Amino acid sequence: MQIRVGALDVHYEIVGPEDAPVVTFVHGLAASLDIWAGQAERLADRFRVLCYDLRAHGGTTSLDAACSRHDLAADLAGLLDALAIERSAVVGHSAGGVVTQQFAVDFPERVSALGLIGTASECNDKTAAWYLKCAELARSEGGAAVMKAMGMKPERAPVPDGRGMAPVIDAMRTLNTDPLTAALRAVTAPTLIVVGEKDFLGVGGSVILSRAIAGSELEIVAGRGHGIYLEDPDWFSGRLGGFLAGQLLGRRRGGN
Repeated sequence: MQIRVGALDVHYEIVGPEDAPVVTFVHGLAASLDIWAGQAERLADRFRVLCYDLRAHGGTTSLDAACSRHDLAADLAGLLDALAIERSAVVGHSAGGVVTQQFAVDFPERVSALGLIGTASECNDKTAAWYLKCAELARSEGGAAVMKAMGMKPERAPVPDGRGMAPVIDAMRTLNTDPLTAALRAVTAPTLIVVGEKDFLGVGGSVILSRAIAGSELEIVAGRGHGIYLEDPDWFSGRLGGFLAGQLLGRRRGGN
């Protein structure tokens, strides 16, 4: 399905009981909402599960214009507005986790809980240089080239629009000079942080997140990598679903 959000036509899918708490999933760079299909299937009996494509990714239209982290967070807020959703738990992976963090900082009243998966609130010079290289590759050779550089197979998944994707990558690079870490200290939403022990990004970023967000839960999963929700979907849905049920369904039963 598609819906107009500002200058974008946003591609989204939503499943689950209409009166259930909403959980929104945000994918990372060069991916699409398809990566969350297994989680939507496993969680839709208890939650209203919303998945969407970031700008220039999947079925969402592209803007060949500068893009900030705040713009990406506003895209999500606009999608919730268009769907008449007041509050949502938000779960983001990798760059989608950055969007999720920024959303929690910019729109705290709209967040019921957070899931931060294989992500970080800041990046070092080496990672910033990698983002720059990927953005340049997106502009010069297109989204398929970026997917290959990230070890992904463009013949098996939707290919992002290169020129529209590049500003999204640029927005991620700003974590080097404008980290989110300090701003996250104001986040009060219940937060689950999950990272695979073998994540190529390392576990340090998740540890930093856990120290910044008071009361957050940190789970470092032995033997798992960057795509833990794909590597072990049953474990992941059990851990996330249990956390969300305690925060959202328990609250409802208690009349809050």
